[in-house]
Amino acid sequence: MENNKHIPIGRLLLDAFKWFDESLLASLKVQGWPNISHSQSTVMAYLPNDGIRISELARRLGISRQAAQKSVRELEAVNLVKTEIDSSNLSAKIVLLTPQGKAIVAAALATFAEIESKLSERIGQDTMLNLRLGLTKDWGTPIKIKLD
Repeated sequence: MENNKHIPIGRLLLDAFKWFDESLLASLKVQGWPNISHSQSTVMAYLPNDGIRISELARRLGISRQAAQKSVRELEAVNLVKTEIDSSNLSAKIVLLTPQGKAIVAAALATFAEIESKLSERIGQDTMLNLRLGLTKDWGTPIKIKLD
């Protein structure tokens, strides 16, 4: 195992995110929900209850509009989302959660609470509280470093 002091915090955060996502997707699978991929799970995390334009979804995810559309189509195929024409801009589409999509989001939130509880048992409540504290602090605008 690598010495944790030499692992960049960014990689540790990515590893932690991957662990949470894998735990969530495996849990949803055993609960009987449709299999969704990591990228689809990430899309679902950014879908508000009142819908979102595909272009805004892509911006929030930091991906191309085409990549967002592909994930949305895949989620439509398993009846988790639907798309409708945006009444305020007929050339735009809005992505909305279906009733099943809303139900899986509710199941995911409940599952996350259980995962956090189990993780707290594993790493300790103080560590969990400190982790939450650090992650919820205002980090300010992204830092730009120029190396010579």
